[in-house]
Amino acid sequence: MHRYLLDLQRNPSPIYSAGVEAEDVYVWAVTITGPPRTPYEGGVFFPRIIFPPDFPWKPPKVHFRTPIFHPNCIATSVAQMLMSLAQMLLHPLVAEGDVVREEVAVMYREDWTSYEELARSFTKIHVMDG
Repeated sequence: MHRYLLDLQRNPSPIYSAGVEAEDVYVWAVTITGPPRTPYEGGVFFPRIIFPPDFPWKPPKVHFRTPIFHPNCIATSVAQMLMSLAQMLLHPLVAEGDVVREEVAVMYREDWTSYEELARSFTKIHVMDG
C-alpha cells in the first residue's frame, strides 16, 4: 500500500488526492474535485476507500461520504481507480448493467435537464460552502 501512496505523491493529480486515514494503510481518505462544466462543478467529494489486505487481487470498497446524485460510483492501480471515479463525474456510465442507481440513470437518459438540476442542487447543498 505504501507503494501506491508513493506513486500518488510522485504523480499528483489536480482532480483528486488521497492519503491514509487514521494511520491505517488500508483505509484511505480521498478528495475529488467536481469537474468544470458539469453539475458537480464547485463541489468537493470525499470518498473513503477500504482496501483488502490482498489488494490488488481483490477490489477495494469505495464509499462516498458526501451525498452525490449520480447513477454509478467505481481499476487496477489506485491512481486509475481515483481517475475513474473523477471521470465518472464528467461522463456517467448510464447504460443498463453499468449503473448502481437505476433511477438516477433513467433520469440522466430521459430527462437531462432535471438530472442536471438535481445533481447541481445536491452538489450545492452537500459539498459546497454556502
